[in-house]
Amino acid sequence: MSYTKPLIERERALEEAFFHHINEKLIEEMRAQREHDADVEALAEQLDVREARILEALLALGVRPENVAALVMAPLVAVAWADRSLDNEERAQLLHDEEELGIRVDSPAGRLLAAWLDERPPPQLFETWAAYATELSHVLPEKERARLRDDVVARTKRICGALEKTFLRGGGPNADERAVVERIETVLSGPEIRKRPARQRGGLDDILSSLT
Repeated sequence: MSYTKPLIERERALEEAFFHHINEKLIEEMRAQREHDADVEALAEQLDVREARILEALLALGVRPENVAALVMAPLVAVAWADRSLDNEERAQLLHDEEELGIRVDSPAGRLLAAWLDERPPPQLFETWAAYATELSHVLPEKERARLRDDVVARTKRICGALEKTFLRGGGPNADERAVVERIETVLSGPEIRKRPARQRGGLDDILSSLT
């Protein structure tokens, strides 16, 4: 079967267009992979963590090298959303902590935090923070770890004590908030505390189920 010249030219043009499209797609995929790998490496350097599962989970949650500062607010956000709602007092306390920690509202970290305040983040945020904090507690000196734990726990308790919410429910943190605070304290208390039987510390599964 013979082909006319115009038909052959159209066939060749179609092949070139097809392979051009495939090449462009491969180039885009390679570029995206390079950018992803660069983000993983930069995040690993900033956090001093090499666990791929933690880094990949953070990237999936929107944490990037340029907004990693927002990660320090993750446990506070988890406590504030523990009962599936965020009231005005809690929001004000979170914004106060944001300013006190030096996170600018117009920075990438500030914009990520704003998203967490507008909509309840997925439970994986707290789960991933806990995994990261566990790794961090292995390398921090005991004195520095204790200082970090006391600071974070104090901030979470201020959120639990938000006047508007405690007034509406009769005062004091509820069971979900207490569970999150206990888990935060346990994670930042070092490997010795985490070796205790599960019944002596807040269970991560229970906390995560309370956030879903």
